[in-house]
Amino acid sequence: MVSLHYIFLALVAFFCSYAVAVQNVRVQGNDFVNNVTNARFQIIGVAYQPGGASGFNPGSGVDPLSNGTICLRDAALMQRLGVNAIRVYNLDPDLDHDMCASIFNAVGIYMLLDVNSPLPGQSLNRGDPGSSYNSDYLTRIFAVVENFKNYPNTLGFFGGNEVINDDPSSGIVPPYVRAVNRDLKNYIAAHVNRTIPVGYSAADVRPILADTWSYFQCAINGTTDLTRADFFGLNSYSWCGNSTFELSEYNQLVTQFSNTSVPVFFSEYGCNKVKPRIWTEVEALYGRQMTGVFSGGIVYEWTQEVNDFGLAVFNDNGTVQLRTDFDNLQIQLNKLNVTTLEAGNSSATAVIPPTCSSGLITSPNFSNKFIIPDPPQGAADLIKNGIRNPKQGKLVDIKDTKVSLPVQGSNGMVISNLAIKPLPNDASNTPNGDNTSGVSSISSSSPSATSSTTGTAPSATQSKKAAASKDSTFTWLWGFAIVACVASWVGV
Repeated sequence: MVSLHYIFLALVAFFCSYAVAVQNVRVQGNDFVNNVTNARFQIIGVAYQPGGASGFNPGSGVDPLSNGTICLRDAALMQRLGVNAIRVYNLDPDLDHDMCASIFNAVGIYMLLDVNSPLPGQSLNRGDPGSSYNSDYLTRIFAVVENFKNYPNTLGFFGGNEVINDDPSSGIVPPYVRAVNRDLKNYIAAHVNRTIPVGYSAADVRPILADTWSYFQCAINGTTDLTRADFFGLNSYSWCGNSTFELSEYNQLVTQFSNTSVPVFFSEYGCNKVKPRIWTEVEALYGRQMTGVFSGGIVYEWTQEVNDFGLAVFNDNGTVQLRTDFDNLQIQLNKLNVTTLEAGNSSATAVIPPTCSSGLITSPNFSNKFIIPDPPQGAADLIKNGIRNPKQGKLVDIKDTKVSLPVQGSNGMVISNLAIKPLPNDASNTPNGDNTSGVSSISSSSPSATSSTTGTAPSATQSKKAAASKDSTFTWLWGFAIVACVASWVGV
């Protein structure tokens, strides 16, 4: 009877699928914070936009998060790399994203999502924002909210990306971005059962950067001002090759954002003027000089496109080969002390946003008026009653964890046993010491080849539940998961 008992449990474990969920993350002062553990959340991310902006075609029925097979492969690689977040730029809210969102959720990877797209009418027109700020545009961005609101790993929405990028746009666009923030937050408050942060991603145009941040982080009517950004992302490429904290002017950014009242992070980084990239900025970004101000960053980018920023090459025949950039990034991420990164920032809750005033703005051409446009005609009805027939996502079970698509390391050798490894409910992914391509050190030369490469299991962030060793915790969690599966089947 004992042997049958264990056989039964083994069969249950084999056939149970995975539908675990990460914990929601909230904004607390100038930090992202895990809702359950209250640990500080530092973004260790990568931009995920296969095909680039030019490849976005809603009529194709495909977007970056619509193909579960591809997402499974990429999530397995990202899990080994050690990232805990992806940024996705162009999404079709009419498509089914359940499988991809659930896969990334299972491996502890959050999603930062742009609500706009490069198509006409689906973003603010920086040359004439008033003409594009209408109910049709709001219907589009609210549809993205509807599609992704139920996924617990939806970390936040970007209400705008580099809409302000020069003097002319800085004079007319800022009030409209704040209007979009307000409309998104009002819609979320009316139709989502939790708060999802809304923020802005800025171009690193130094003459207007400080004013952009000042304009979006200040409060017009107190800390509950819905028009202010919940977080501020910066697309920065100033650290190239083996630079330094001073030469890259990272020190200037830390000084500039030192009194921020919202989380600040690199929404894109990874200069490619020196190739292959060696990612020495990682040590600075996640080191003591910056973590008191910055909340991490998002590497640009996952797929190799014509601009030559990719971590991997995706071939027309369906094969994928990692680049040396991937290996070098993995080496740098493996040096991070996640326990230190998750340590709480005691000053975060005490930060009060400045009151909006013309005195915050230094550039003569930047908008210094904080008169926010009223919602366009039809907006009130959309916010109150919701958009018509929205496509709403939900977590689904992940039954297959093994990757079926072929993947090669940067050395050309096939990566064997590639699979996702679902994490406990309260865990996000972290760097884990893996060596996916078998590279032993950062080098521009080709590493020695072996017949195949394998990797170690990814680690999870330590939480209230994680007091024992990794092995014993893993065993206990799997035992609990089996019991939960049995209970759900018999209706306990």
